[in-house]
Amino acid sequence: MQELRGKVAVITGGASGIGRALAHAFAGEGMRVVLADVDEVRMRAVEAELAEGGTEVLPVVCDTSLEPSVQALAAATLERFGAAHVLCNNAGVIGKGDPWTAPMSTWEWVVGINLYGVIHGIRAFLPIMQEQGEGHIVNTASMAGLIALPAAAPYNVTKHGVVALSEGLYLELKASGSPVRVSALCPSFVKTNLVDGQQWQTRLGAEPNANPTPVGQMIDQLLKDGVDGGIDPAEVARQVVAAVKAEQFWILTHPEESFRPVERMQRAAAQENPG
Repeated sequence: MQELRGKVAVITGGASGIGRALAHAFAGEGMRVVLADVDEVRMRAVEAELAEGGTEVLPVVCDTSLEPSVQALAAATLERFGAAHVLCNNAGVIGKGDPWTAPMSTWEWVVGINLYGVIHGIRAFLPIMQEQGEGHIVNTASMAGLIALPAAAPYNVTKHGVVALSEGLYLELKASGSPVRVSALCPSFVKTNLVDGQQWQTRLGAEPNANPTPVGQMIDQLLKDGVDGGIDPAEVARQVVAAVKAEQFWILTHPEESFRPVERMQRAAAQENPG
């Protein structure tokens, strides 16, 4: 999709981090922007930032884990702008813990947002894009969708799921001659508030893991240090805009880490144990 000016970008998780950066990047291309988030206060702040620059903005309070909420987002988008050209299924949370002791409420919270949120977005917006004859869906996965870390089972599972969902969707749409394109965004560490998002974990009824293992504590520190030293979300957004224009599927924001999934697949092909 070479020409973005005047078109409509819908961004879930648009109130902060990568989502906020995506909103600014697409606004910089002359697009109209739909912001969707559960955090209305932060979302309204981003709305004001964009409106100050002359961007038409529609803020919608949306819980992507609930299909009716995402369907309502699509309806509001059509009512206001009459189209949806770029969808960034970006809302996400970090879910830590091992498979056997992480509370089930944490599993449900993380799977609901990280995986079902993407599924709900595709189901709500893909028919719109098919009917209008163009569109691009960007699904935010993670480097954790290409490799696995210990003590992060819910996050690993959902991000691997997003990669598989995105790749399968890309192939299905290509085989059917659809005009809609798909990208999988797989960032490594980005300077965002992702690790602080557990305020919403409690607010939305999920329990934090009260007894992290020593490995879990190590991973917690690794995540905190990685995010603190991560790349600017604006750089991620720049790469996403370029990928949409180039109709590029893979968006690996940290090329210096591309060897990690390569090594993993080489071990798998050789039937070697993970390491």
